[in-house]
Amino acid sequence: KRVNERYKLLGKSCNNDDIGSITGAEATGASASNDEDDETSRTEETRRSSATAASSYEEVMDSYRNLFCRRCCIYDCNTHGNLPKPNIHLQGELAVQREKDGYWDKSDTLLPEDDISSVVKSDSMQIDTSTPSRKRTRSSMSAGDALSTLTPLQASICERVYLMFQGDVDKMASAMGADRDLVERYVTETKMTLTEPTLLTAGGVNGRRRKDTSSEYTSMKNYNVSWLKNVQDAEIHPAFMPCDHEGPCNEETCSCVRNAFFCTKHCIWGERSRNFFRGCACKGNCNTKSCACFAAKRECDPDLCRSCGACSDPPNKPATEQTCKNDSLSMRRHAHLLVAESTVPDAGWGLFTKHALKKGDFVHEYVGEVISQEEAERRGRIYDKLNRSYLFNMSSDYVVDASRKGNKTKYANHSSKPNCYTKTVMVNGDSRIGLFAKCDVEAQSELFFDYRYDVGIDNDLIIKPAQNVDWMNDPKMANKVSKPNAGVSSGCKQKGTNKKHSIA
Repeated sequence: KRVNERYKLLGKSCNNDDIGSITGAEATGASASNDEDDETSRTEETRRSSATAASSYEEVMDSYRNLFCRRCCIYDCNTHGNLPKPNIHLQGELAVQREKDGYWDKSDTLLPEDDISSVVKSDSMQIDTSTPSRKRTRSSMSAGDALSTLTPLQASICERVYLMFQGDVDKMASAMGADRDLVERYVTETKMTLTEPTLLTAGGVNGRRRKDTSSEYTSMKNYNVSWLKNVQDAEIHPAFMPCDHEGPCNEETCSCVRNAFFCTKHCIWGERSRNFFRGCACKGNCNTKSCACFAAKRECDPDLCRSCGACSDPPNKPATEQTCKNDSLSMRRHAHLLVAESTVPDAGWGLFTKHALKKGDFVHEYVGEVISQEEAERRGRIYDKLNRSYLFNMSSDYVVDASRKGNKTKYANHSSKPNCYTKTVMVNGDSRIGLFAKCDVEAQSELFFDYRYDVGIDNDLIIKPAQNVDWMNDPKMANKVSKPNAGVSSGCKQKGTNKKHSIA
């Protein structure tokens, strides 16, 4: 009947045979049309599935932000794992500003496309495009189906990448490891637009010229005078925590300024902060106060110090080709040490150097269990009764205890006339304790440093009165410094002569 009505509309008539042939042809055409509709439906289903499975950017980045430590480059970091995370929206606006400054113009700032694709595109194989009426396994999906739309991960990060690269589809596709046409189509369908920053303010924010190695850029004259004086005069610091605030760094908002720290690359504002430490532009050894890093009691950072060659030689061995000598803690360039019976009577074990040391040479790092000041006070009373001490103040919040966990440096005994000294150095945002030669030391000499029990600390952060420990009153313990085959002497060699002398 429908066929007749259709032909009547066309001004024609037909018999039953015609109707049979027509309905058969229509059935064949309908079957082909249904296949096309099914294919179109599957494509739309895949697209809708991708859009439905896509999570918000905050949800996608949640595990990375909460589990990955950007300072140690490991997951589940025991030291920094519980630190508060920066504002994700402010981070995005800062990334946009870096794009406007031309940071991503160089091709070497983008990862190789193959490396990105291996991570991002692998997510496409996890898309479940099955429907209740037609189940399809992963093995039955063709490559064209899997790549016909953005994966959920790519869809989740697309808007953030769009803002970072200011709508540049080519850069977006390269960063996301996706096909350019797919990215462009997704941007058009979702009607993405660029928005003005709401948290990033221009006032007081300084840009940085990328790879600037000039002495003018790294000069101490660039820092706020009062902030710099606070950093240099600080007797002890609290534990460092990267600052996280919406406005530019100042005395009211920035915890780094208030606690007499420089801002680091781990802080929210990073290199755009007025308080950001810019590294050095040295051509020499970086072991004198002419080096900005050495003067600030910081190790050279290869991300900041681009002219001294810091950390370019392999670790665990002395530097031979690089000129920088201010990376020994991070690269573990320590001396060969020995443990033997101390030359001081009744002192137990002592620490000796196998080879000769020059003044300023890095001996080793003082390591141990990091405990609170309260726990250190409790343990300290016990150690004093046992005639030993392995505690070392690292900050106003934490103390290093090498009694149960440590290395050979814990066997270095005390002397008021030492041949070594200790220094707290900032390495990649962490305070670490280094032992250095105070003078030239001959091979096989025992190493000593001053425990400074008789020096008190009294400031706003911590109050520690000077102590008079019984074992330090023993002249044999307090003043004896060893030298092979040479009675009571300092182990230091006076320049220009072979005469041995003591260091006051």
